[in-house]
Amino acid sequence: MDRGTYSAASAGLLESRKLELVNNNLANVNTPGFKKQYLVSEVQDFEDTLAARVATDDPYAAGDHERSPGVLQIKTVTDFSIGSIKTTGNPLHVALQDPNQFFVIDTPEGEQYTRAGNFTLNVEGQLVSAEGYPVIGNGGPIVTTGPGVSISGNGTVTTNDGNTQLVGRVQVVEFENPSQLDRVGGSRFVLQRGAQQPEEVPNVKLVTGSLEMSNVSAIESVIDLINATKGFELYTKAAKSIDELNQTSIQQIGRSS
Repeated sequence: MDRGTYSAASAGLLESRKLELVNNNLANVNTPGFKKQYLVSEVQDFEDTLAARVATDDPYAAGDHERSPGVLQIKTVTDFSIGSIKTTGNPLHVALQDPNQFFVIDTPEGEQYTRAGNFTLNVEGQLVSAEGYPVIGNGGPIVTTGPGVSISGNGTVTTNDGNTQLVGRVQVVEFENPSQLDRVGGSRFVLQRGAQQPEEVPNVKLVTGSLEMSNVSAIESVIDLINATKGFELYTKAAKSIDELNQTSIQQIGRSS
């Protein structure tokens, strides 16, 4: 592959990946606790190219870094900044105030973390996430049996049938570095292998009857979508034009030989 095609293909791949991320961000603009994603790219080192790995003693491979320097390494990054807080009035809705803090939920794949506080009660009276996963309390899953269930600003879950009774306390953990989390669902994350375990927050401060919404800006995302679409079309046309020029050159060389 010649230098021009290689560079155009690399840039086109980047724009294609941008389109995927921007579309996913837009699709979750109203999803509680959703964190937008963006791309970070850089020029690939020659040591990581296919040419360097296949044959380091091949004179043609050795010159590949001079002929095709446009390959990109693409990394997806999550923006953990806080989204806007929306008042819902639902006594089981709560929002976190610190960007490094997360609720803990119990899934079939193990404990996962979320900032989406749109909790509900299942048929067994268990406090669960929007997906139906049990919300972990300080003593395990939180199960209620009485009426008037609500969550207070310090995370305590109570029932009220005339007398307020404590049921449990929602567990909140804090990460020193949220970038050590990998996304596994729209608003769910898991800790990377070998990463530092989070600390449990002793004095929880929640916004009650409210939800933290997505931190995606619809306007900015639409602009990003337009730019990524135009960029992808541009690099696709460039690669096609270069390929057509190569074909024409090959045909002309064939006629002259």
